Parts: sequence; C-alpha cells; structure tokens
Amino acid sequence: MWVGIAGAAAIVATTIVAARWPPGWYAVRAGGGADTERDARRLVTAVAGLEAAANRPGDWGAVVREQEINAWLATDLPRSHAGSLPAGVTEPRVRLGPGRVSIAARVGAGPFAGVVAVDVDVKLRAANQLECRVAGARLGAIPLPAGPVTHRLAAVIGGLGLTADLRRLDGRSVIVVSLGGRGARLEGLAVSDGELMVAGTTEERR
Repeated sequence: MWVGIAGAAAIVATTIVAARWPPGWYAVRAGGGADTERDARRLVTAVAGLEAAANRPGDWGAVVREQEINAWLATDLPRSHAGSLPAGVTEPRVRLGPGRVSIAARVGAGPFAGVVAVDVDVKLRAANQLECRVAGARLGAIPLPAGPVTHRLAAVIGGLGLTADLRRLDGRSVIVVSLGGRGARLEGLAVSDGELMVAGTTEERR
C-alpha cells in the first residue's frame, strides 16, 4: 500500500512540476521602465492610426512588433483592462514566428499554477477571412489535445464579437474567422519573426 501511495505522490509531484515548466520564450519578459511604456504607446498609436485609415477610402496598412504587443500586455492591460482576462489567467505574452502566433499565460494559483501555451498557424484564406489552425498546445511541458483547445479558442474569438466557424480541412479542425464592416477589406497578412503586417483597402461609401 505504501508503495502505491508513494508512486501516486511521485506522479502528482511530477505533474505539478511539469505543468509549471513554461516554454523558453515565455521566460523572456518585457522589461520595465520607460522603454516598456514607450513600446506600449507605439502599439496604441499604430492601432489607432490603422483604425482611422481603415475608416477612410483608400489603401491602408500597418506593422506591429512582438516587443510592442508584449509591452502593452505587461503595462496597459493590467492597468486599464484588468477585467478583460478570464479569472485565474495572468501575465499573457505572445510570440510571432513565420506564419505562427504563439500565446501563453499563467493559469491557476499556488502549487497548482502553470503556464498554458498555444501555437496557432494563421493565414489569410480570402479577403476578410482568416484561417487559424492549432498547431500545438501544452500546460507547461504536458501536451494538451488540439481538438478541445481549438473549440475553446473559437469560443474566445466569438466572444470578441467576431464570426468564428469550425471546419474540417485536411482531416483537422480549423477556425475560419470572418472580418468585415464599413467597406474595409483585409487583403494582406504576414506573420514573420517578431512582426505582424496587415494591409487592405477601404472602398468609398456610396
């Protein structure tokens, strides 16, 4: 009996340790001070400028950087939008790679806290239509099934007021996100190391 209890305890302890093991890139935090505040302001300015341009007839586009996104997540999000994260979720971060957006955050509290990380391959399927495919997910070093994570991600996207349809493509579930409104068309999307580029056109209203 004692051997069984010891074995179960070892499994629980190993699981807790594995769940707390974050991906290497997550450990590289946004720095504090003036540089972080400056980067966060750059993101806010870029988004505001993009929104204004997309509301006028003509071409528009913007490039945002991973460093600026993470600076905003580290400063403005907890300061001005503290209630926007689900309960128990803290310290979100992103990583941008070729065609991929990785998202990670701390979940839980105390000895049962861990870091959930999700890798999502993103591409422009058609104008105003994104295809998102979960390439991997894990709690610390513990793999998570892609199916439930995909369904959860679709629900989160839908909660933002976007249309997120689940479809089966090449034997796997993908999320097709539809954008639109006010004649603006997203026609270009590129995710590279550390950068996200978007471009499009807004037609003149008649």
